[in-house]
Amino acid sequence: MGAIRFLLAITVVINHTGPLFGLVFTDAYIAIKIFFIISGFYMSLILSEKYVGPGSYRLFITNRILRLFPAYWVILALAVAVSLFFRMFLDSSLLLGPWFTRQDYLSPLSAAALVLANLCIVGQDILFFMGLTKDAGMLYFDANALLSPQPAWFFLLIPQAWTLSLELIFYLMAPFLVRRRLALLLLLAGASFAVRWYIYRVELPIDPWEQRFFPAEFGFFILGILCHRFYTRITTRPMRPWLPQAVTLSFLGYLAVYQFLPGGFAKELLTYALAIFALPYAFVFTKYVTWDRTIGELSYPIYISHWLIIVVVRYFYPPAMLPILSVVISVGFCFAFNVFFSDRIERYRQKRVLAAS
Repeated sequence: MGAIRFLLAITVVINHTGPLFGLVFTDAYIAIKIFFIISGFYMSLILSEKYVGPGSYRLFITNRILRLFPAYWVILALAVAVSLFFRMFLDSSLLLGPWFTRQDYLSPLSAAALVLANLCIVGQDILFFMGLTKDAGMLYFDANALLSPQPAWFFLLIPQAWTLSLELIFYLMAPFLVRRRLALLLLLAGASFAVRWYIYRVELPIDPWEQRFFPAEFGFFILGILCHRFYTRITTRPMRPWLPQAVTLSFLGYLAVYQFLPGGFAKELLTYALAIFALPYAFVFTKYVTWDRTIGELSYPIYISHWLIIVVVRYFYPPAMLPILSVVISVGFCFAFNVFFSDRIERYRQKRVLAAS
């Protein structure tokens, strides 16, 4: 599924830069929800095959932490270093701008909470529901926080990492979910989508309530678990050899031309249904394809680093150059990042699994 993950990551990038040669593929939030489905699929897969027996919960959680945090912390440190360099030599604070311009009125408690959110990832989603008071610099809940005078999320150096906060919540729950009865999983998914329907009915702002609110996003992780159940069924039955490749390429093609297809909400629902159907076949098709795994592993570093790359490129180049340069630099940087850093962490993670088996 590496090519699908890579395309989704690039989709997020160009949704933040503007179209790439007229292409945006799909909406960034749809791409993120498909990422959640993929996460549910993978967690169900590895919890069923790798992380079994005594001590498996602790090993699973610590390995997920090793998967997310070291790379995140390196990009975070790089964001701080690059921003400080720009402030010292180029008269721009980049991602640290809000910290310098509003440091005098931030309360110590709010500053500590914001620093902790940047370091620990957990809670970054909550900051999209909060603002800062003008007089005392205190955090407060705001149902429409994105339009508040001072949104709290402005102080996030990797603002797109709010999705990782939701991922971490799901990781804590996943070992208790993947082996549950189908009826319970359907009930949980239904409850999550009922929350989304309620948010729509009471006309709460779509962003952040339908985009970053874990109870409303939880259902997509459950769909991923159900997607893995579908995978276990199709792999225990005879399968035409051409089918996995045909389904995978068709789904990639669908994502590539999504923006040109007619339809609104129904098209979005169709996309999620197609993802659930296609991902198991994509996994069968690419399971032993090295190049697909290599480009798939670029998706996480691209996701967490692309905003830093965008703001740096934006400083030096005109908007017309932003999409292509941001994509090319992100891919090149993340390839090197994996070779010299992430691959070593990954080898250590796999050694821990082998040692426990």
